[in-house]
Amino acid sequence: MTQKTNPLNLFLLYQHIRSMFFYHERGFGMIALLSVIIVLSGLSGIPLRQAPVIFVAGEVASKDVIADREIMIEDVEATRFRRNKIKALQPLVFDINQDRAIKAREDILALLHTLNTSIANEDQTSLDNMRKSFNKKYITNLDLDSFKHLAHPTAQEYAFTTLLPWLDKYLLAGVLPDMRLLGSSQNAIIIRNKAGVKESVRSIENGFVDIRALVVALGNKIRTDNVLNIKMQSAFIETFPMLLLPTLTLNHEASNARLKSILLAVEPVFYRINRGEIIVRMGDRVTRIAQLKMQALFESANTSFNLAKSIGVFFLGITFAIGLYMTPSGVKGRILKDKDQLFIAVILLLTGTAITFLSHYTYAVNSELDRSLFPYAFPIAGIAGLAVLIFSARRYCVFGLLLSFYAALLFDAGIGLFLFYFLSSMMSTWLILRTQSRQDVVWSTIPLFLWLFIVGFASAFLHGLLPDQYGNLAAFLVINSLFSILVLFALSPVLEMFFGYTTRFKLMELLSLDHPLLQELMMAVPGTYHHALVVSNLVESAAKAVGANSLLAKVGALYHDIGKIARPDYFAENQFDGINPHDKLSPAMSCLILFSHVKQGAELAQKYQLGAEITDMIQQHHGTRIPASFYHKAVSLGENPDKEDYRYPGPLPQTKEAAILMMADTVEAAIRAMGDPSPARIRTSVEMLIKNIYAEGQLDETDLTFKDLSKLIESFTRSLTGLNHQRIFYPESKKNNEVKSEDAHTSKLRDIESTSLLFADRTDNIPAHDDSNKNSNISSASNIANTSSDTSALNTASESSDSSDTGNSKENKE
Repeated sequence: MTQKTNPLNLFLLYQHIRSMFFYHERGFGMIALLSVIIVLSGLSGIPLRQAPVIFVAGEVASKDVIADREIMIEDVEATRFRRNKIKALQPLVFDINQDRAIKAREDILALLHTLNTSIANEDQTSLDNMRKSFNKKYITNLDLDSFKHLAHPTAQEYAFTTLLPWLDKYLLAGVLPDMRLLGSSQNAIIIRNKAGVKESVRSIENGFVDIRALVVALGNKIRTDNVLNIKMQSAFIETFPMLLLPTLTLNHEASNARLKSILLAVEPVFYRINRGEIIVRMGDRVTRIAQLKMQALFESANTSFNLAKSIGVFFLGITFAIGLYMTPSGVKGRILKDKDQLFIAVILLLTGTAITFLSHYTYAVNSELDRSLFPYAFPIAGIAGLAVLIFSARRYCVFGLLLSFYAALLFDAGIGLFLFYFLSSMMSTWLILRTQSRQDVVWSTIPLFLWLFIVGFASAFLHGLLPDQYGNLAAFLVINSLFSILVLFALSPVLEMFFGYTTRFKLMELLSLDHPLLQELMMAVPGTYHHALVVSNLVESAAKAVGANSLLAKVGALYHDIGKIARPDYFAENQFDGINPHDKLSPAMSCLILFSHVKQGAELAQKYQLGAEITDMIQQHHGTRIPASFYHKAVSLGENPDKEDYRYPGPLPQTKEAAILMMADTVEAAIRAMGDPSPARIRTSVEMLIKNIYAEGQLDETDLTFKDLSKLIESFTRSLTGLNHQRIFYPESKKNNEVKSEDAHTSKLRDIESTSLLFADRTDNIPAHDDSNKNSNISSASNIANTSSDTSALNTASESSDSSDTGNSKENKE
């Protein structure tokens, strides 16, 4: 059975990419980012190198000559010398022809046999004919007496017993045609048979003879043996050399083929020029090697614009920048606004311009600055750390990738420097995420330097770091770590001022309870202040559980109700005297007062420059929910109210942090109003309240998942259980116990009644399209109401903290 797979639908893929891309703002920010990518790509094609000066060997250099890149050059003369030396040592190939030795022996034997026959038969004519034939063949002029002496018995015996074995030994071992053939061979020669199958190496030290030397040796032997008389010796010396032939023949083809293969295997002599290496110092005499290096640098210098490189860099930059807009998971996340894209463009442009200036400056000045290591001092780590103050992990990683890519290219460096920049930027962002104050950022210089030291030396080793450069590299890395922190401190206020960002540093400052708004909230609205502190703790742990920005969520929670400063007595947590002003107002007017605290809170946030993120959270923390108590009060008064008139103006939460704040605000108010907050009841209430918020569609514009909601329920339950732990019971008088028992009974009745109103209101608020959730919530509510007679009323404040706090009218109390 074959398994069916879903084929790749290119049209659906296109639609998906298009929807993700058009999800973000596409205005001047995108135009600016594209323009900067074009500019930086163009800058990468501008050559940094200038044609170096060349000094001739023997000349005194008038200036320092420093290599601006790493290259390898060949010393042609040294290579030729090495190959000639190898060539001289390479043995020649000779073919040995032993048939010639045999033929020489046979010719000698035939000559002697003919002489013996002619003389024995006294055939003078035959002997004379043999003499003439011999003289003609070998171009000589021997007389008959010489041949008659060879036929003497003594001569015959000497020839057979002494001369022939002696000649065989030399001829079979190999006799050269001319000793000058060994002129280019110094050690040995290779001797092989005619078929070329069997080879042997024979050392020249063992001795070789050519045909001339053999003839001389033959005459010396005949004379020194002193066996023959003078005439016999002359006869042998005049006839035998004519019959000898060389048995070794130089094989030019085999020798050249072997020499060629050997020479190809000989590596050329190269000199490595390291980037930043001083070729010659001013005042020094130029050597031949220094001249070769300067010539190589001059020949390889490219002083023209590299269009192909710029085009390649442009498309790679566009590819990296797409990561700012797309996500592999398909979750769109936070909208990339025009100001975000403009910020990225400005930082890239400033960084690229600074690198271009520094690169050209270091190549233009005449100094001993180690240009190969100078880029390690540039604080890319600190610049990349700016992104973590604003963006989430995916975007600041892409930002660091773009910075590292263009920085390595503009410094005209290799993969090692690119990896150094990227890894250092990731470490910088990781450290900044874990800081809680500016002092922590300062202390992070130490681990940052240690990391820079490790990856810096590893990167430099890829490019051939020399031992004498260790100290310079360490100094540059120290400068990098210090400047990274300085850049972070110097530019973060600029981001807050010109781009209106609420950076991590600003969030940490807003956490201070000495802030004027928090001080006023604590003094004028202490109940709301306590509520904000509790909610801030709830959202912090919950945000960590789902991977949201816990610092932003906590700060937003601290300031989310600052709008209550204007009319604190209209909110139940501040009604310490038991008087509720809403009892004298119509439900519509009460709702307007409730709604106004959101608007006034946003105005205060703008006045005190809390930042756009905090202002948005203030406006979104109620979404478009309905204060249920006032809506039902209007219904009970027969007003037939329109639900849309009783909704908060919104908008719906747009981020995880705003959604978590809405849920934490709701559950905190509900659990605070609960009479007996046991762990089981807390969990049931939290789960029901969050499910209701989801069913109302308040989370539709966030990227929270069902798994995230489960984690939030667990986090809220754990935190609220800890806040509402059981306390020790102290015995009191019987009278007090009776009063408390009566109050508890009255509270139970009131809670049950309020719970019934609450569940009825929630079932009305669930969107019509989600019938399953509505039925599920109704069922859950019924089960809770029926399982225990003392179930605490999750009153109308569970819809929102304000509706919960202000819904305790006199009618409910009575």
